[in-house]
Formats: sequence, C-alpha cells, structure tokens
Amino acid sequence: MIRSFKLKIALFSVLLSGALLTGFGLFFIQMSYRIGIDRIDRELRALVDADMGKSQPSNHWNRFNDSLTGFFGDAADKQFLLRVSDKKNQPLFESAQWEKELVGAVLPSAPKAPPAEVPSEKQRTGRQRKSDRPPPTVLPLSEARFITINSWRIMTVGNAEITAQLGISLEPLNAEIARFRNALLLAVPVALLLMIGGGWLLAQLALRPVNAIARTARKVSALHLDERIPATRADHEFRQLIDLINEMLGRLEASFQQAVRFSADAAHELKTPLTILQGQLEAALQSAPDGSGDQRTYKEALDEVQRLKTIIRKLLLLAQADSGRLPLNAATIDFSQMIENLVEDIGILNPELEVAADVQPNVNIEADEELIEQVIQNLASNAVKFSEGESPITLSLTAGEQVEFTISNRGQGIPEEDNDRIFERFYRTDKAHSRKTDGTGLGLSLAREIAHAHGGTLELLNPAGRETTFSLKLPNRNQ
Repeated sequence: MIRSFKLKIALFSVLLSGALLTGFGLFFIQMSYRIGIDRIDRELRALVDADMGKSQPSNHWNRFNDSLTGFFGDAADKQFLLRVSDKKNQPLFESAQWEKELVGAVLPSAPKAPPAEVPSEKQRTGRQRKSDRPPPTVLPLSEARFITINSWRIMTVGNAEITAQLGISLEPLNAEIARFRNALLLAVPVALLLMIGGGWLLAQLALRPVNAIARTARKVSALHLDERIPATRADHEFRQLIDLINEMLGRLEASFQQAVRFSADAAHELKTPLTILQGQLEAALQSAPDGSGDQRTYKEALDEVQRLKTIIRKLLLLAQADSGRLPLNAATIDFSQMIENLVEDIGILNPELEVAADVQPNVNIEADEELIEQVIQNLASNAVKFSEGESPITLSLTAGEQVEFTISNRGQGIPEEDNDRIFERFYRTDKAHSRKTDGTGLGLSLAREIAHAHGGTLELLNPAGRETTFSLKLPNRNQ
C-alpha cells in the first residue's frame, strides 16, 4: 500500500487526467472519423445528382469516369470506383478497378425510385414558350445507401432507369486519423509525465504547512518547548490547525516549566532539613552505647537519610538537565586513568569478581570530571549488583571519531519488556522495588542526561540473553 500522500495525490491526478485525456482523444478520433465519413457521403451524392437527374445515353458514364480523371488527376482510378447497371442489374459501365477491389462484395440494392416526371415548359422555365424540342424527363433519385467495404466508401443510388454505385477511397481519411492517433499516443505519455510532475509539485505546495509542522515537531524537546509553527504563509484551512498546535505547545511549555521548577524547588528545600536531620542522627549515634538497640536504630535512620539525600541530589540534577541549565565545569580529563581507577573500585566493591579491561592509553576528553565519574560509577555499581557473582566484568575504552566506553556483565540480564524503559525515571526491573538490590531508579536516567549534556550518548547494547552491555560515547575533541 502506498504510504506517501504526495505520491497518492500525483497518481490520482495522473489517473484522473489521463483517463479524461484518453477518453477525449478516443472521442475526438471517433467524431473526426464520423465527420469525415459524412463529408465523403455528401461528396459522393453531389457527384452523381446532376447526371442521374435525367436520362443519359449509354456512353455518358464512360465520359463521366473520364471527367473524374480530369478533375481529380491521374490517380482518380485509385480514388474512385464506378459501376452503372440497368434495372435488370446488367452492367452498363464498370471502372477498371471495380472487380479488383470489390470482388465478392455484397452491395446494398437501391431503394425503388419515384416515377419519372415530364415537366411542362412553364414548370421548367417559369414562362410559356413554344419549342420544337420536348422538355427533358426529370428522373427523381431514390434514397442513397452507403456502406464501407475494406478501404472504400460505396454509395448506391438509383432512378427509374439505372442504378449507380460510386465508391471513393478512404485511405486519405484513414491516414489522417492514423496521424492524429499516433500524435495522441505520443502526446499522452508526455502529458502524463508532465501531470506527474505537476501533481507532485502541487502536493508539495499543498503540504508545505504540514512540512512546517513536522519540522517544528522534530525540534520540540524538553529543552526546546518554546518552538512554534510559523503561520505567515499558511492557507486558511491549515491556519486553524497551526494555531491549535501552537496553543497546545504553549500549554505544554507552561506545564513543563512548572513541573521543572517544582522539582528543583522541592529538592532544594528538602536539602536543608535533611542535612540538619543527618547531623542530629550522627550526634545521637555517637552518644548511643555501643551495640545498643538505639545505636542500630540511629544507624538505619541515618542510612535512609543518606538515601534521601542521594535521591534529592539526583532529582536536582535532573531538573537542571530538563531546563537546560545543568552546570558543567568542563576541563581536560585523563579518561584512561579514570577507567583504570574504576577497575580498582570494582575490585573493592566485590573482590571475588574478575575484571577484564582493555583501556586505550592517553585518551583525554573535555568534560565535567565529577559528572562523568558519576556516570561511570553508576554503570560500574550496576554491573557489580546485577552480575550475581558471574565473571568477568568487561571494560573497554577506545578513541576514534568518538570516545567510546563500554562495560559488560553477565548475570540475570535485563528482561526484554524492560529494554525500552530502563532509562525512565524511577523505573526499576525489580517490580516490587525491594531492597534486595539497592537503587532508586534514577541512576541510568541521570547518567543519560549527563551524557547528552556533554554532546554524547548512553545506550544499552545487545540486551538479549544474560549479558548486559552499556555504551557511553562522548565527543573526541582531539579529532
């Protein structure tokens, strides 16, 4: 099925216009042929009317045939056929080509002609006059009958004495019709190609507002909610739609900015009371007797406060990223050394895990060291948590057009239904959100936002099976 609206418009225009053009051409050919036949019939009747309106001697039709030759040229015998017969159908004259062209042809007989009339001198001249010669006998003609045989148009007409059959060649008419048909066969494909181009151009012009909507929609993101569709050159039918979309974008921008401000303000306001609560719990923990129940309670409460502070710090960073104001303290970083340090950190987190590292030396990047370290630490902690003791954890760092860091682990893997959602905020593959595997559901989301803020990407590779691989790509400023 065709999915292109422009192609549909172009094809519809071609089919409709082509059908009309072809139909008109065929109708014109048919009408031209009919008009040509009618003209030929009138010519045939005009040629014999005067000669058959009165009695003629037997040798008259030989002179009549010669007169056709004299009038139409030497090729008259190829254009005209003549046969004259008496009432008993005995031939009085036949042209040389008659038997050659119409051998075996069945020709219509002439209708019965009205009886001959002998006009008086007054009827003939309009006045009474004496004359020694009697007035000529008037022979009314019967109705003419026409038939087309091969490439000849034959007329049969009679009077009270004879029947004449006069034929004229249709080759000139057929040649004229053939020239027009050939011209039509040549013109129709050219016209259809022009119609395809015209239909495509018309569809392109008609869809210009739709293309403007698509371009604007492609630009709309959390950082570009201020984009609007220009309506200066839009047609009336599209202007209302554009106005509605612009109003919707305005509402979305206002709602999103309100949500971002709320997240940032809430995270900021919660930092102070949590810091105070953390200080009080630390003081209570130090003053509680060692090994007492109060000390354990204070320790658990302090862990939860630390957890809340981590969540709030990540929420604040996400709110800043959403608003496009994530602070970046860019500097030159020895990324190779940072990955080497990460290998040691993984060994501290789980000494039993084997780590295989392939790190290209002297890879430097321009980035915020604290934020980039937060990204790779998050990826490493996830790899350790979800490896379930299976070795090895594999790290790779290469530098080409981009600097790419990959980290892989084997373990429980990521369920297929979670592949497209692992970067969502607060989404965790542990549907019960149990504490069996620690986490807030914000780490990967924040890591991707940090990568985007640096002009890079964070992707999940080969999610199928028990192996999980994440790829962090950052611009290589040295290229």
